[in-house]
Amino acid sequence: MGTNSMSELSQKLETKQEQARERIEKHTLSELKRHARSLRDGLNDELATTKSDISDRLNQITELIENLERSAKQGSASMKKSLSADLNAIRQSSNENRQAAMNTLKWGWLKYSLPALAVLAIILGANWGLMQWQSSRLIAMQEQIDQAQRTLNQLPQGVRFAQDGQGKSFLIYENEPQIFQTQSGGWATELKTR
Repeated sequence: MGTNSMSELSQKLETKQEQARERIEKHTLSELKRHARSLRDGLNDELATTKSDISDRLNQITELIENLERSAKQGSASMKKSLSADLNAIRQSSNENRQAAMNTLKWGWLKYSLPALAVLAIILGANWGLMQWQSSRLIAMQEQIDQAQRTLNQLPQGVRFAQDGQGKSFLIYENEPQIFQTQSGGWATELKTR
């Protein structure tokens, strides 16, 4: 009787634990997917900005080269110097922008993945805590069942305990008990000890 209820309790706890684990896994997966989308969108935005900046710079360089060619045809030395200085400034600025874009792409994933890792750590910690709590409850219930079984085992010879399934409990005697009233007014039966 105690073994069946312990087995049923164990099954129920395992089922609940499995359901909780599945809910946590689904939630973790959805959070990771959301963070992956956020990371991908952020990196795509940064890449698009970098491409746009590079394209603008190339257009400016092309314009300057065309102006330089035109001014070379016109023979203006001061214009050549000015355009050459502008071209060098644009090259330097383009290199700086390219380096900044590479650094952004290199470390940009970190700011998007840290929150996902923190959420995952919290979920795993909560899952571990839930399993610890359920196992402590299971151990406590097992101790109660063992104590009840020890109490039942202490019943005298010829007496056993039974339940009718509707919440009533009975002591069943092998022989007809002799019932008598005590001096205090209670009722007693004589039992054989083992």
